This record gives sequence, C-alpha cells and structure tokens, in this order.
Amino acid sequence: MSATTMEEHTLPLEAVWRIQAILPDDGTDRELMERLRREHDVNRADSVLVRGVAALQEAKTRRGRLPESSLARLVTILVAASEAHEVFDYVYVTARIGRPGGGVAILDRLSGATVYRLPSAPEESQGPAAR
Repeated sequence: MSATTMEEHTLPLEAVWRIQAILPDDGTDRELMERLRREHDVNRADSVLVRGVAALQEAKTRRGRLPESSLARLVTILVAASEAHEVFDYVYVTARIGRPGGGVAILDRLSGATVYRLPSAPEESQGPAAR
C-alpha cells in the first residue's frame, strides 16, 4: 500500500484509555469480550495466554525458590476516554474480579491510538481481469 493510500485510511490519534485485566484461564475472557462487543460496542480488545505468579492466588514457596506459575489470561481493552470509567466498572463486575482468585484490573491513560478505516472492497461484479 502506498504512503498516500495509507494516509487516506489513517485518522489522527484518538484519546484512549487502556483497561488490562489478568483473569483465570476459565473462559471468563471470552465471555467478557463477547459481552463488551455486544453491550458496549467495544471492538478493540485482545486476550492472550500468560503465566501468572501471585496474580490470582497467594504465592507460597520455599525460601530461595520461585513460586509455581499458573495459566491466566491477559485481556487488553482500548476505549474512548469518555467511556473509560464506565467500561472499567463493567469489566470488574462482569469478569467477577472481586471473587477469590478472580484476578486484577488496571485502568490507565495512553498517549493516543491510531484509528484505521479499512478500504472499500472491490465490487463483486468486477472479475479478476478488471482488477
């Protein structure tokens, strides 16, 4: 994609906040992201598998040894500044973070995020020869 074409589809930076949650690896992340999309129209979210140590439970170990890690999910959500606190509260309740072993949630402001618009798809009526 040429530089001029890229500029046509790139919008200026948008003020956003980031919500990060470390959740148990029990499907809570998928349910949370589906509900965020459906109920709050959030489409900038990601979930990755991570190893958590003492994020979901107390870390007990012998002196001089590292505690055993457990699998967890790190969910990252970007939201407009105007919605950040409302969505954070929603994440806390929906993911049941207050339960024992429920995880943690963090809210912080980013410098900005670039919004992209996908270009229009070529018309179906145009055959491969027309492209």
